[in-house]
Amino acid sequence: MGAFDRWRRGPIRRVDDDRYVIELDEHLRALIGGLVEDLRALIETDDPRLFRLFPPPYGDDEERNQGYAVLAGAELRERRIESLEVVSAHLDATELDGEQLSTWMRSINDVRLVLGTSLGITDDGQEPPSDPSDVAIHTVYELLGVLLESIVQALSE
Repeated sequence: MGAFDRWRRGPIRRVDDDRYVIELDEHLRALIGGLVEDLRALIETDDPRLFRLFPPPYGDDEERNQGYAVLAGAELRERRIESLEVVSAHLDATELDGEQLSTWMRSINDVRLVLGTSLGITDDGQEPPSDPSDVAIHTVYELLGVLLESIVQALSE
């Protein structure tokens, strides 16, 4: 069976109650690994591309937002880092359990949100970028969207 056929039926499939087969080639696994490592490093910063991962809970109320960041910010960042570590630890896995796959879903979505913010994408119906330097990033963004769709379908079967 060719790569196209595997992707058409989904690179991630449920095989029993809590076991999922992961069929990703080594290049995609390496890409995901690199993106996960990049996001892990970025989470330690105040980079504006993280806005969609850590939106201000109180709108324009800076004082309340800063108070929330002091109280919950470190824990929120740590949870995301822990999820990224699960993906890194299971990057070569050919099977995952439901909890691991859910963690993959959250982490890949986080990467996609940061890429979308970098590209200025506000919704999935938006036109691709015209700047040639953003085309590769947009392609990765779209590829991660396909992967997320496969994960969601597998988890909902």
